[in-house]
Amino acid sequence: MKIHRRAFTEMLASLGVLVASPALAEGKTVEVSMKNNPKGVFVPASVNISVGDTVKWTNPGIITHTVTCDPAQAATQANVVLPAGVTPFDSGNMEEDATFSHTFTAKGTYKYVCKMHEAMGMIGTVVVS
Repeated sequence: MKIHRRAFTEMLASLGVLVASPALAEGKTVEVSMKNNPKGVFVPASVNISVGDTVKWTNPGIITHTVTCDPAQAATQANVVLPAGVTPFDSGNMEEDATFSHTFTAKGTYKYVCKMHEAMGMIGTVVVS
């Protein structure tokens, strides 16, 4: 059986699209940890991701934390920033070993706080490009 070069190329191209599509559809996950020494901090404090990526926050310690990206819940509203039209989010109280994940679907800069330790400077940033 003979196959024409053009048909073979089209077949390979379609297979490449099928193989590549799931990889393109799924974003990566970036980990952020909550630390308590000497004060509450997000580590890393700032992450750069792409649209469709997920940030997963983990609280490995015994001190309760939150991931709050809602100006209405922040002690200082200027500490929380969202791109226009984006719905605010909040993890609720995260006890020891709790995790919270959020997938970012809009470009922009997101500043978030731990409601319980905002006054101590527990503020993080996610930049989505």
